[in-house]
Amino acid sequence: MKNSGLLFLLSFFSLTFIGSCSIIPMVDNQILLPSIVGYWEDDNGILSQFQKDGTFKTISTDGSSSILATGFYSEKANQGIDIQLTSLIRSTSEKIQCKFIGYSKLTCIAQNKKQFYLRRTHLTEVPVTKPQNHNVIVTSAEDPNNPNPSPSIIYYK
Repeated sequence: MKNSGLLFLLSFFSLTFIGSCSIIPMVDNQILLPSIVGYWEDDNGILSQFQKDGTFKTISTDGSSSILATGFYSEKANQGIDIQLTSLIRSTSEKIQCKFIGYSKLTCIAQNKKQFYLRRTHLTEVPVTKPQNHNVIVTSAEDPNNPNPSPSIIYYK
């Protein structure tokens, strides 16, 4: 009986420790869920801008800044993201499912089961400190009316 109690305690503390090592940051014991709002880049250098209104566009980086695709997204409670993409180049539509695997990285699977990754770019503002005023509203990079934008973090490859 003594060993089963010890085993229970070890299991409980192990799970508590593992749970505390999650990739989701916390402030004042509140979970801060990552948001897809901002700019993301795939492994081929294609840039996607996700906006607060649930829309996104994919932009070429060859200097022409052509819009390659547009679409809609919805964020799910389990850190999943459903994307409905319409390619302006191929005139096709497809559904993509993504999931956060870090604050700045998404793993995505297209309808054809092809997996790819999106990484948050330096064009996306990332809050680096907890706001001192609890009434502060954190805004994103595309908000032109923000008189005090938060600092950006630049990731170098």
